[in-house]
Amino acid sequence: MMVLRAAILVDGGAISQQQDAIEEGIVLLRELHSQFPNPDITYNLANGLVALAGFPPGDAGWLDHQECTSALRAEARRCFWSVAQDAKAETSLRTQAWTNLGNQFSNSYRLGEAQDAWRAALELDPENGVAASAAARNLLWFYEQGGCSELTLIEAAMLAKIADKSKNRVREYAGEHATEWIAAFANSFDDPPARSQNTDPFISWVERERLTLAPVVELVDPALGKLDWLMLPGIFEREANMLGMPPPVFAMFNVLKSDFILARDLAWRSIGDTVWPTTGRFGDTLDYATYGPDASALVLAHRTALDLLDKVAVTANHYFDLGRAPDKVYFGKLWRGNSDKSTGLRPLTGQVDKTIRGNVGALYGLVELADDYDGSTGILRSQKDLRNAGTHRFVVLHDLGDPAKSRQAPEVEHHGREHFTREVLRALRVARSAIQMLALSISQHELGLAQRKPGIIGQLIVPDYDWIRRGDAEK
Repeated sequence: MMVLRAAILVDGGAISQQQDAIEEGIVLLRELHSQFPNPDITYNLANGLVALAGFPPGDAGWLDHQECTSALRAEARRCFWSVAQDAKAETSLRTQAWTNLGNQFSNSYRLGEAQDAWRAALELDPENGVAASAAARNLLWFYEQGGCSELTLIEAAMLAKIADKSKNRVREYAGEHATEWIAAFANSFDDPPARSQNTDPFISWVERERLTLAPVVELVDPALGKLDWLMLPGIFEREANMLGMPPPVFAMFNVLKSDFILARDLAWRSIGDTVWPTTGRFGDTLDYATYGPDASALVLAHRTALDLLDKVAVTANHYFDLGRAPDKVYFGKLWRGNSDKSTGLRPLTGQVDKTIRGNVGALYGLVELADDYDGSTGILRSQKDLRNAGTHRFVVLHDLGDPAKSRQAPEVEHHGREHFTREVLRALRVARSAIQMLALSISQHELGLAQRKPGIIGQLIVPDYDWIRRGDAEK
């Protein structure tokens, strides 16, 4: 009866826009959750919190709304995340949790993470047309911004057709009105052309794990010749007399990409059948632990991926002139000031606030990602803790047995190798998303500058690195 009453209060309050009814429903859901913290109650609590937060407006009030509802939305993300990760929960509940989590990411410009979440929803339920249509809309938005390949549009059509063929599942998950709207959206696409599968095992793995560093999370287009073709837009020069040298942000972005590619390669080689050097001799600890460069490379891949977050922050601090000394920049601390004494909340710094309000909404995605990564209850906090263990202490991986039964010491963390591999892939996707958001933020900022700059603008072409190097080799 409490569940039924809470659902009526939340759903009815949302439809009639009565906040007091939603709040009353959430009080009941919190009481239920404290006594019965099962996935169903957790999922309903998350939906209630989303209803209470409401949808962000599409005008100048967007940032104010996001900040005022940040605590509610963070709690909702934690609840959705908990259900999505619960292998014992019903598949229908997990796929809906992933879908709704993707929607929450999308509302904050965390578009790469949103695509990951919708893809995870489809992996659980290939007929989840709600997730498929959301992922298609995301790709279509990117395509309309420019800079994407034609495969972006093709994949959007493929996803839309999944939604069109799954009307019953859409009706089950989202109701009749959503079914009609999604069907109309799906019918706006022509049938996508047939696509041959990649035969290269590495490319297939990169595509399957969504680890290409492209403008958007999409399938791999072999015609492009490169997996990682995300590039910065044109940058307005800020300094005089630079003699045609590109600004330092290009070097920073190149290193970000290089480090990401290396971390991904380490992960691939550690997961695959690569033969690593066997020059080391190790004492067996009798707990099925694995030692050697393959295990260390996997830990290093995780650490390298998350170290990129600080470099993303350094790049943003430089490009957006956020005012921190380079050696004092940390991803989790850059965006917000000190805690307010009365509310305990950490407001955005003045320059970050000003930049986002200047039509650079994608920068808020980095802010929120930092909150989830650095906050003590954030959904990505475990990634930070694992990175710190791999950096400052010891991480030991086990391919058999129960790591908890190893001889314990506070300096050593024991993890199952399969579980740790999943964490590495997740860390790579987090790093990929952060780099994508950085590039989108810079694009949005440069577009605003172009609209505000009067007069004629001269151009300097930044040549392709491989083309320059091939030219040197030929000489």
